Amino acid sequence: MDENKRFSFREAITENPVLFQCVGLCSIIAGTSTLKDSLFIAVMIAADLIITCTLASLFFKKIPRYVRIALYLVIGLAIIYPVLWYIETRTLIEVSLGMRIIIPLIAVNSVTAVHCETYSVKHSVGSALADALSAAFGTALVAVICGTIREIIGKGTVGGYTLDMKFTMSTMSMPFGCLVLLGFLAAIIKALISLNRRSRNVSSETEAPEQPEEIDLGIEQSEAPETVDMIIADYDDIDSILSSTDEFLRSLNGYEDGGDEQ
Repeated sequence: MDENKRFSFREAITENPVLFQCVGLCSIIAGTSTLKDSLFIAVMIAADLIITCTLASLFFKKIPRYVRIALYLVIGLAIIYPVLWYIETRTLIEVSLGMRIIIPLIAVNSVTAVHCETYSVKHSVGSALADALSAAFGTALVAVICGTIREIIGKGTVGGYTLDMKFTMSTMSMPFGCLVLLGFLAAIIKALISLNRRSRNVSSETEAPEQPEEIDLGIEQSEAPETVDMIIADYDDIDSILSSTDEFLRSLNGYEDGGDEQ
């Protein structure tokens, strides 16, 4: 287990919970039609995720799983309802009716449940907090991007300020528009990741490996053996040698015969 995990901007992008793990889609699709609403969603999800993951790492490791799931809901409600009440009663921020319905549903968002169960209850508090920060940053980034683009293209405004746009597409303010936008964002990030990996592979292939240097062991190569001159006798010499040998054998034979007679 990785007990020394730190916040990673790269992980927040390449392992984005919304784009690649497909969790928290309902909150993003339903609550990011404008930049203002997307900021609400981003802050609420980040607060719920960070606090719940930290508590899960501290106290929930020995609690049965079916009990932990219920506790995530209770903690989410305990975080979100007081914040929503404070915004509506103690500030001048106006919350639309749609956001009043959507924000409480963040208490049951799947981003928190997934990261608590797959990481927080298995690791230390520091690592769980780092994982929660990465997931919260990635989710908030997607929410803000979707809210900004959807408001500009769908309504011709950003943050409530009217832009001088010649045309708008009202479908971007609908859930269908958010799904299309999420698909494009995921495809763009995937393409950038593949391009980065491909460039690394090409650079590694272009660097030819260095040839090993010849090692001098100090052993001199032996010289080629000298050729031996073979002196081949002429055929006449061979005949004379054979005739001499024959005479010698005859003389021995005569000597042996004479010795027997004596």
